[in-house]
Amino acid sequence: MSWQHELADAFVDAGVEVAAWVPDKRLAPIGERLVARGLTLRTLTREEECFGYAAGYRAAGGMPLVLLQCSGLGNSLNAIGSLVIPYGFGFPAVLSMRGTLGERNPSQMPLGRTTAGILDLLGVQPFSLAAGGDAARMARGAVATAEGARVLAPIILESALELT
Repeated sequence: MSWQHELADAFVDAGVEVAAWVPDKRLAPIGERLVARGLTLRTLTREEECFGYAAGYRAAGGMPLVLLQCSGLGNSLNAIGSLVIPYGFGFPAVLSMRGTLGERNPSQMPLGRTTAGILDLLGVQPFSLAAGGDAARMARGAVATAEGARVLAPIILESALELT
């Protein structure tokens, strides 16, 4: 089984009920597996809409998941900083990295280089997934952290995953 399937399965098994995303090639195997497991995968056009949707779902008592490229993090800062964080809408997120090792598009470099730092400035602790064998443990941990501590729990998919 691929690490993407293990990650998706662990999210479902840990209680994630719905996911929102802006479609992305690197996240597609995760999204496809979530749908295969019966989750609704809500396709939106902007990343901040994903965070708004997830915050509403969490406010209603459910457990959402957001899937996004790190370049979409910049679009999402207001939704995260003025809605998700202050109201304690804890849920997991998965960020696929751009602008890191092997990137060929210079426009992706600034946010790729600063993703972890931006999250840190918001007081959000990112969790780095660099080895596929850790995928299920990371997903379970992110859901537990989001639910228990009522915080955004982002998993950063490191570029090393593409090399495995």
